[in-house]
Amino acid sequence: MLRRVASRDLESWIAATAPDRAGDPVGHLALRYSHPAWIVAAFAASLGEDTATGLGRTEAVLAASAGRPRVTLCAVPGLSSQEELVAAGAGAARWSPFGAYLEVGDPAAVGAVGQGRAAVQDEASQLAALALTRVDVGAPDRRWLDLCAGPGGKARLLSGLAVGGGARLLAADARLHRARLVRAAVTGEAGVIVADGTAPAWRLASFDRVIADVPCSGLGALRRRPEARWRKSPADVARLAGLQRRLLGSALDAARPGGAVAYVTCSPHLDETRGVVGHVLRGRGDVTVLDAPAVLAELPGLRCPEPDGRYAQFWPDRHGTDAIFLALLQRRSGG
Repeated sequence: MLRRVASRDLESWIAATAPDRAGDPVGHLALRYSHPAWIVAAFAASLGEDTATGLGRTEAVLAASAGRPRVTLCAVPGLSSQEELVAAGAGAARWSPFGAYLEVGDPAAVGAVGQGRAAVQDEASQLAALALTRVDVGAPDRRWLDLCAGPGGKARLLSGLAVGGGARLLAADARLHRARLVRAAVTGEAGVIVADGTAPAWRLASFDRVIADVPCSGLGALRRRPEARWRKSPADVARLAGLQRRLLGSALDAARPGGAVAYVTCSPHLDETRGVVGHVLRGRGDVTVLDAPAVLAELPGLRCPEPDGRYAQFWPDRHGTDAIFLALLQRRSGG
């Protein structure tokens, strides 16, 4: 069998086995880049592409999803800094003021990482958390909530930022083992509880900032878990959508009037991103959708709008990050 495979190069095999690119572009890209056709179609829909206009960006995303992900570190504010990570041999991140790229070597060998003052965290994940902190919520600004915090990456960054700004983070997760991971990740000032975000254990309308980094299909991180593309199915996306809607509704209920909510998924699938936000907002008159790309544009050179324009979507081909989606919402009085 191996001798048979070696009788042709990759392009020859693709030419012999893939559907015709013009007649079936989704099927052609699915075979060429080893992705199920439903994922190819989902990426194209999120990018606003169809077979009539061509799938150029879709192909770029698929190619990037087959590549090696970059290792990005994140310094915990108040405990470490980007400068310390750079001094240890990493390169300064393009956008995150706390991020650094580690091209080679074991992250744990970096002093700040080994001591728990920094950790591995995708840059788009850092930027989603930072965007929430850049929304003007007025005063007070003392109580922050991470609704589904496990395993603790965003909570780690937010807890450091909260301390620096005179606030305190409460991090919750429904599962005990994940809450323990969060406790190990955050600074000592943060509170960590085991709680189901869909059945709040806190007083409603009491938080100034809330992040809902909801459980999702993980289609935005296929570079890190390439086998996941064959283990996931459209049924998984449909099953998660109800939970995502409930968690976003709970996050909005937890925010005080004037408070900000970040809805985050590591997936570009429309049913987990715009679909969830749109469904929840249709039942509420007390929420304003903020311009997330404009908030992130305060970081020099960062552009990440998706076709709707109000939301932010990161992509591995364009940003070198996981395909993370961000919506920024603000609670209004009344409604």
